[in-house]
Amino acid sequence: MKILIAIGGREFSKPTLDLGMKIANSFKSSTTIAYVGKKISQFSEKDVSVVHQNLDDRELYRPGIRTLEWAYDFLISKKYIEEKDSNKFDDYLLVDEENSRMKVLLKGQQSDKIDLIMRTGEIIEQLKNEVETNKHDITIIGGGGNTGIHQKLVQFIDSSVFVVKNYSVSKKYKILLPVNDSKGSDMAIETAINFAKSYKLNVEIVSVPEGKKSIEEVEKILKKTKEKFSKNRIKTTTKLIDGPTVNSIVNYAKDDSIVILGVSPKNPIMKYFFGSKPLSIAQKCNCPVLITK
Repeated sequence: MKILIAIGGREFSKPTLDLGMKIANSFKSSTTIAYVGKKISQFSEKDVSVVHQNLDDRELYRPGIRTLEWAYDFLISKKYIEEKDSNKFDDYLLVDEENSRMKVLLKGQQSDKIDLIMRTGEIIEQLKNEVETNKHDITIIGGGGNTGIHQKLVQFIDSSVFVVKNYSVSKKYKILLPVNDSKGSDMAIETAINFAKSYKLNVEIVSVPEGKKSIEEVEKILKKTKEKFSKNRIKTTTKLIDGPTVNSIVNYAKDDSIVILGVSPKNPIMKYFFGSKPLSIAQKCNCPVLITK
């Protein structure tokens, strides 16, 4: 598995980086930590387009580099990587790998599973390019402010998207898994099983009768889903909840829930329509939400 963690301001990115690295560590994933900054002008870019140039001479990139340095210090403090005299962040190079993508190299590479990169340009376009080029399976982003970014990420990025909202290190979380009989729901179930096994989390399976579905049909879906978790020795509870789908799930979710949802259509226009309920849930919930694809 390959994970992309998008970070911005240090204060708001700490929960995102913390949970993202826990997930990466549990799955033993290769991880890319990315900062996306504003694109510099063509004139300025021409002046500094030198490969393997010492960062002290590249003032234009300092805001992004300082954020990546903070991320590096965080990884050291949590023992995800081991700092040695040969790989301190004050002895690093910024390498131009392709258009708009730069990678921080530390002397004496400390981990072959963690990359620190910086991209310049529009955030959705750059994250989309990063996912397409490097085949990331999950993109992890913060849950603050701009909900339009979350919607566009789910629509146009070909990876699962984890929106880290109101995450607390001190809380004991459980998985809240809304299910139906869709292909997207099947992917969410598979992901929830992997998360529950890796984190030893309890799972609450819920379903809302939609359209012409009878109570009996929904109860069969809940029973079938529970059996999949039982085969993996994962503790679950099931519940049928009434009302409009989005509001029912949002109201049922607690601050210690991690909601896992699935969307399946690949076409961006289809994603917009079919993914509207998962998107609305992700926007309205005050807890972390993972939308699987």
